Amino acid sequence: MRRLTNSFTVPNYFFTFLGLSVFFIIFSFFAPLWLQNGVAALGILSFGILHGANDLKIIAKKTQQQSTSSSLKFFVLYIGVVLLGIVLFFLIPKIGLLSFVLVSCYHFGEQHWSSRALNQKALFLRFFLYGALIFFTLFTFQYEPSAEVIFQMTGVRLPFYFFWMGLLVSFLGFVLSMLRAKITWTDFSLELFLLVILAILFSKASLMFGFGLYFVLWHSIPSLNSQLEYIYEESTKKSWMSYIKSASVYWVLAILGLVLFFKFVQVSEQQYLSIFFSFLAAITFPHAVVMGLMFHSKESNEE
Repeated sequence: MRRLTNSFTVPNYFFTFLGLSVFFIIFSFFAPLWLQNGVAALGILSFGILHGANDLKIIAKKTQQQSTSSSLKFFVLYIGVVLLGIVLFFLIPKIGLLSFVLVSCYHFGEQHWSSRALNQKALFLRFFLYGALIFFTLFTFQYEPSAEVIFQMTGVRLPFYFFWMGLLVSFLGFVLSMLRAKITWTDFSLELFLLVILAILFSKASLMFGFGLYFVLWHSIPSLNSQLEYIYEESTKKSWMSYIKSASVYWVLAILGLVLFFKFVQVSEQQYLSIFFSFLAAITFPHAVVMGLMFHSKESNEE
């Protein structure tokens, strides 16, 4: 961690990823839509899926000191959440999409702030508000494609003011929660600057590229690092290789399942994005639960 003041630290990757985000904003000005979407898909299908491919190993790590019955309960819970996600998206898509967004809001916020020394009060709300701010910023600046994807998945077309009001409320809520957390002005200024960079990216890039860059750069890679430190107690080349080896079967099966779906199920080109986001949602539900357990376990060990 790089210390900026006596009371504030940022992850080592923060400024590097900030620079990369600026680079990709410039990239989005010149790259055609197909190239942006291709780069985003490549990132999501590699780092994006990989960061959720070792959930069972995290469960095994968490339950290694517990009884066999406890380990079985965690495994059954994981499978149950997977099945619940699938059922919701196929039978009740409106509830499925809403659940995915709500869970992802908290999950994104939890990962982003997990390494920060924050005031422990109202952490759930603070995490949720940050993730909601990311989603509403994306949906607002990419209103037309976002509204179309939501319509294809649920049959509901949300008006622009819904996203704009959501952006305003989540931003004000986030600012108040950060002030309540008593963070430094340096911390606050850097986070606001990051949000401005993301807003520019979301407004200039395609929906797929904007989401993909945030998902890979600011969520998946930091999550991978957190998982390495939890599972192997270090983030080194050796631990990365062990992680990839352990996750390879799940990763291959996930990619194979998506490829077979598009091969044997006829969908129009306009439905690709909605199918792709449904696929991400199905694997996000259980992963968010597991990561929540992991962060809780880390906090318990540090006490």
